[in-house]
Amino acid sequence: MRLQAWDRILFVECGDGWIAEECWRRAARAYVFGVDRSSRQVAAARQLRQVPGKLEFDTWDGSRLPVPDSGFDRVMARCVPVAPGDAAALMREVQRALTPDGDAYLLHAVSDAAHLGRSLARAGLTDLRELGRSDDRSRMLTRARAGLR
Repeated sequence: MRLQAWDRILFVECGDGWIAEECWRRAARAYVFGVDRSSRQVAAARQLRQVPGKLEFDTWDGSRLPVPDSGFDRVMARCVPVAPGDAAALMREVQRALTPDGDAYLLHAVSDAAHLGRSLARAGLTDLRELGRSDDRSRMLTRARAGLR
């Protein structure tokens, strides 16, 4: 993920916040916000990692991200298996959260790539690019750019 000073970075399905914390440590003066549907994971992230005003965590309902429109320069989403309509809704939320020149990074199953690509396009995210695959070739990282709203 491209990181710059002063970036605002959102992690969707951040778990206990470990990866969000690592990103925050590497991005000078960045603000990192992680959300997860599990209140247990968010409680752990807050206890272990939260730095108010710099690295924060919250729960979300799986449909509407608790963030402002155009509030983040980068969104990193761990895509869990979802129904086609749910993937499209999540991608619309990612697009809504991104600044007009922002980037989305999506970690997903290789088997979901075509379906996810269609959901990204419908949400207005453009310039899709595969960045890498896991060692076992089952997961891949895709980058998409915020498109016109």
